Amino acid sequence: MAALSDLSTPTLIADGRYSLDVPAGWRQGRGTFAGITIGALVRAIEHAVGDPKRTVRSLTAEIPAATAAGAADITAEVLRSGSSVTTARASLVQGGETKTHVVGVLAATRRGHGPASWQDMAPPEAPPWSTVEPLVMGTESWPEFTQHLEYRLVDGMPMSGTTWSVGWIRSRHPGGLRDTAHIVAMMDAWWPVALNRLPTVRPMATIVYSLDVVSGLDGLNPESPLLYRATSPVLSDGYCLETRELWGEDGRLVAINHQTIAIIA
Repeated sequence: MAALSDLSTPTLIADGRYSLDVPAGWRQGRGTFAGITIGALVRAIEHAVGDPKRTVRSLTAEIPAATAAGAADITAEVLRSGSSVTTARASLVQGGETKTHVVGVLAATRRGHGPASWQDMAPPEAPPWSTVEPLVMGTESWPEFTQHLEYRLVDGMPMSGTTWSVGWIRSRHPGGLRDTAHIVAMMDAWWPVALNRLPTVRPMATIVYSLDVVSGLDGLNPESPLLYRATSPVLSDGYCLETRELWGEDGRLVAINHQTIAIIA
């Protein structure tokens, strides 16, 4: 079984140009799981920037069309690089059409500003992941890509009426990289909260995905899942807005994600 980190790592072709063999077996509706495609664009951006001291702080992705399994072309370029902050973008193209586009802001840690820091958010209440039984995924009731992930649900099944989802999430075959692309995939793996609130299952698609990396994954046990929480306070005109969080087992806030999700039918 190929590792997630291998599947979402593009191959350099020339300066700023990459290729990606989009895998089969990872469908999410009509297209490929966006955790792979957005993750691949993030890794292309990181390679194009080429400065390990500048880490991804924030990214925004637009998904104008579904990505099919097979060959895809990726281009990445630096828009501007200042003394501490670099902005870059990358696009994934198939058949001459842009399927996913990402703009990332990478920045070095700022020093000399004293001890000022705060985190007023608290992680969701959840039992230890080892005490929660994994869901059985990968059946006809779930998207194809879910067979590659482990879900330990605390609260919020589809059509349960809850306005949130909480649970533990990890890849069954993550590979060696626990980086921003890994965070991207874990953040996108859960089903939309709108499925909990609507009376029937409806097809949905994320059209905008933004991510703010807060603490990252350094120092966390790579075998442990991440704690996930999502809420969806607004649905209007066939689009719902959703906010997602990932937390480490040690209580750190790893990242925050916002998505605009279209209700297809």
